[in-house]
Amino acid sequence: MSYLVFARKWRPLTFDDVVGQEHITGTLKKAIEKNRVAHAYIFSGTRGVGKTTTARIMARALNCEKGPTPEPCGECTTCKNIMSGSSFDVLEIDGASNNSVDDIRELRDNIGYSSMGGKYRIFVIDEVHMLTKSAFNALLKTLEEPPKNVIFIFATTEPQKIPATIHSRCQRYDFRRIGVEQVLGRIVHICESEKITFEKSALTLVARKAEGSMRDALSLLDQVYSFCQENITEKEVRTVLGLVETEVYERITDALYRKDPGPALKAVQDILYQGFDLQEFILGLQEHLRNLLFSKISGALENRGIDLEADMVTRFTESAARFSDGDLLRMIELVKKAEQDIKWSTYPRFTVEIMLLKMTFMDNTVLIEQLIKSLNIPGDNPAPTSNPDLDQKKKIEISEPVTKVDPVEYIPPEEAPQITSVNEDNSHGQGSFTDDKNQGAPVDLKLVWPGFLDSLMRDRPNLGSFLSFAFIASTGENSIDLKFSPNYNFQFTEVTKKNNRNEISRLLNEFVGMKIELRIAVEAGELRQQEQNYIKQIGDIPSTINDQIEKEPVIQILLDCFDGEILE
Repeated sequence: MSYLVFARKWRPLTFDDVVGQEHITGTLKKAIEKNRVAHAYIFSGTRGVGKTTTARIMARALNCEKGPTPEPCGECTTCKNIMSGSSFDVLEIDGASNNSVDDIRELRDNIGYSSMGGKYRIFVIDEVHMLTKSAFNALLKTLEEPPKNVIFIFATTEPQKIPATIHSRCQRYDFRRIGVEQVLGRIVHICESEKITFEKSALTLVARKAEGSMRDALSLLDQVYSFCQENITEKEVRTVLGLVETEVYERITDALYRKDPGPALKAVQDILYQGFDLQEFILGLQEHLRNLLFSKISGALENRGIDLEADMVTRFTESAARFSDGDLLRMIELVKKAEQDIKWSTYPRFTVEIMLLKMTFMDNTVLIEQLIKSLNIPGDNPAPTSNPDLDQKKKIEISEPVTKVDPVEYIPPEEAPQITSVNEDNSHGQGSFTDDKNQGAPVDLKLVWPGFLDSLMRDRPNLGSFLSFAFIASTGENSIDLKFSPNYNFQFTEVTKKNNRNEISRLLNEFVGMKIELRIAVEAGELRQQEQNYIKQIGDIPSTINDQIEKEPVIQILLDCFDGEILE
């Protein structure tokens, strides 16, 4: 008989043998006990976590001659046929190679046949997400109304690629990654059963390398056992798996403590010469620094669930004592950044070397208490007693420097120019209106006017915006004169419309609490001044070329230099 690898030899045979998926196996066992088995399931999760194995165990549990039972016997003919893959009632289909609509139609035509001795016909489709859209559509009607005693189990590593219409017709179970502690316990049990001597630290490396996949862990164990023969050691495991030895990381941390970059850079050169991957080196350094950090925390290494050798714990503790917690945290951040940068770097070695140089020349972290003690000078007055609560803070908060700004001299605003009323005889013509005299007390309208404009901007924004272009020309005891610049003729026209000016007058009277005579006009003095300036400019322009020459002697000089003449 040919050799059977550990991954097949130690495949779980019952629900209790499945490691790390108790939330799923417990649910399925109770469903079988209560006869509440669904007609379709989706088993999703990463590779090697037990999806297909659980499907086979469930098929045996349902078709066992002593069942349906959550504990299949494994001895009856049906159980043996399912375990050997020769049962006609349990059909496993590879979805990656049978993904066309014709394959699903053929499957759908065979569903109607009765079972060959078993109680259920079970169809297990592995990598179901590889089916085409048409193939999924061909399954919809069958999944919604399946024949009696037919069960579908879909296994996939990418459940997001399965259409929602399929999801809604199935019960979905998500398989988790298996923890390192659980993987380690399983391979320790296998080594003890196989009479294999081992170092626990060596099997720990295998369990971590598996990254949550039990099948990967058993395949690595098979590979390591073939190399190591009867005794599995940590050094040999590191050689087989391409992992850097712990002594290399210890030499690097010693160099970091001494601020000596030479040994650290030489370690990188040796790693590359021996054929190790820099990505694996980064991950190993990250794990080493993590162990150093946890060794400074009481009980942290024991709480991780993986027992380290006593001498390793002592070595970690002694090495970590040379660094502060802050230094270790900063070094871990540098390693994590290098882990990301190395993926996109065209020169990974330089990225790793720069990381080591930064860690070597990194300034040490100093606690605030040590800094305060170093600043105390003998003979000086003792510092005042501080708040005990504030003494627990570990960092100094330094506010940004404040630039001194010289006080700004206040310059009062210029008073509005006193402009005489235009066209006094026509003061009640277009653009002005008069209310009845007020019998109340006098009010300083210059002080009241800004508040009224704010109120008008809130209540009537359109009128307020137009009226804001006017300025107070003069005020009386119960009157106010407003003027608009000629440039704001449009605003003046809008304000003096009958409905608008009546509304402004009404709101002003309500705001002041008395009747105010309001007069609005366009400032004419500035317009006349502009006309005079324009006429003056026109008059200053020379009328003939000779006048221009007299006004600008340089023109005559140019004519003389170049023997020029004036063309009429």
